[in-house]
Amino acid sequence: MWAEFLGCGLTALATYYVTSFVQTVFHRIFGHTRRINAVYDVHVAGHHAKYQTRLMTEQWISSGGHVMWYYALPLAPILIVAFTLLPVAQFCIHFAAMAWTIWWHIYLHKQYHLRGSWFVRFAWFRRKRALHFIHHRSEHKNFAIVEYAWDRLLGTYQSKAVGRRPDGASRACEKNHKTACREN
Repeated sequence: MWAEFLGCGLTALATYYVTSFVQTVFHRIFGHTRRINAVYDVHVAGHHAKYQTRLMTEQWISSGGHVMWYYALPLAPILIVAFTLLPVAQFCIHFAAMAWTIWWHIYLHKQYHLRGSWFVRFAWFRRKRALHFIHHRSEHKNFAIVEYAWDRLLGTYQSKAVGRRPDGASRACEKNHKTACREN
């Protein structure tokens, strides 16, 4: 019984980190190049363009489409292999963990851009949000949405915005308009 429970827990944990790694790598490879025009158009011409001047808004600004379908490219074969190799219970855990991980990445990413996010009370969220905002200012850094350890591994991690506060506001703004800085 404990072995099954441990196996399911390890399956969920491994699935989370593999899915997170896939998100980071695919964002790096396809998110900022024209290798897949549909992904580039939604991500750079859509999301990055709409949040170029204001990193946070009162409501999520839709990019007119989603790029989540491109996760199917590497994740579908992983699901097929898992289906053939894992017992039914572990496969169900694997599938649920993968679906939850994708949902969590989407949800947390939206929260980064919402001014009134309830997550702002947590230091881990503020730290991850600051790293994401660095990505908006330096698009070839911090490709991860949740697990920035992958960026360290890939050599794309940047912990501080050059000439800006970690949340994306300028240092001059910090000196003159502290309230406005927190909102931008």
